[in-house]
Amino acid sequence: MRTLVIVFVASLLIANTSLVASAPIVITPFDRYGAIRWDDEMARLDNFAIQIQNQPNSIGLIVGVDASGGCPGEVKARAIRAKRYIVEHRGIPWNRVAWRVDGHTSDIQTTLWIVPTGASWPSSYREPNSGKGGRFTKNCKTRLQRIARSRW
Repeated sequence: MRTLVIVFVASLLIANTSLVASAPIVITPFDRYGAIRWDDEMARLDNFAIQIQNQPNSIGLIVGVDASGGCPGEVKARAIRAKRYIVEHRGIPWNRVAWRVDGHTSDIQTTLWIVPTGASWPSSYREPNSGKGGRFTKNCKTRLQRIARSRW
């Protein structure tokens, strides 16, 4: 009888463990914004950094989406600036924050994700019929330099 109870309890533990391991982890964006002022972006990044600190088994992912016909490299510069701010100013370890540029839309877009350990990273975002076509905006060099010089 005692052996039977132990086997039953062990089978319940194994069944519960397999259910937890097989359940997909669903992630949703923490925040999403367009081409906003640097002061406004810092406030959003502060909230993002706090959330990363509160979830020690997760990584913060910054995904930038280029604007079709916008300044080449602007989204990359914004993503690098955002990561530098989170790491250098907010003190989040460099290996807990990642960034990538992913696709094109009609306007610049940045999405902040909290990705738990074991979860799949968000798939790429691309609008139908979008691409690098169109005229680039004026003063791209000045805009990129201003982003690179941003300080907190």
